[in-house]
Amino acid sequence: MIMYSYLIEHDLGLAPNPFGKYCTLAVCKSEIRKSKKLSVGDWIIGTGSSALEETTKKRLKGKLIYAMRVTEKITLEDYWNDKRFQYKKPVMNGTLVTMYGDNFYHKGIDGNWIQDDSAHCMTNGSCNPEHLRKDTRGKNVLISDHFYYFGNMAPAISKELLGVCHTTQGQKIVTPAELATAFIDWLTSNFQQGIHGDPLNWSEYNPNQLSLLL
Repeated sequence: MIMYSYLIEHDLGLAPNPFGKYCTLAVCKSEIRKSKKLSVGDWIIGTGSSALEETTKKRLKGKLIYAMRVTEKITLEDYWNDKRFQYKKPVMNGTLVTMYGDNFYHKGIDGNWIQDDSAHCMTNGSCNPEHLRKDTRGKNVLISDHFYYFGNMAPAISKELLGVCHTTQGQKIVTPAELATAFIDWLTSNFQQGIHGDPLNWSEYNPNQLSLLL
């Protein structure tokens, strides 16, 4: 078992997308999503960053935004077509949950990627080529039905376990393995699986727009 750790700069319910039965990582973090080292049963955790603190005005360093055990890994194309994940296709005039759906990449008849209207498009709904390039480079979607999403209820990680946190851009594999195991023990002993809070950056919206799916 390995554990990838990274700093979350934006928490909008997009990456990860924790809604419904599954927590999914379908966009951003392309290096993790395409990693040949990552297998079903491995873990991914995201912790608070300076950038997230700046936008939310909250102290978030050393706090856990989410953790997921990867229970499935499929291609972006299979994700688009899988009937289980149709609810994750964005509805841009819907609730915040549907606006930040992460299932919006598919290939046209010419074999090129299409980016449907989504949170990664330009403001007028047209394709954002930079996001398209980075997102599709990830190749895979990581899926979990065993996850802990905290968002604005992010708990402080136990002091003796802070070594799991990454401190720069990118990601790291948590070492030694005993530290990752101790972190999982702490997590599973203290928290129930599922959604515990709203995405942190939703605080920028009007409260009556919030729609938390539990």
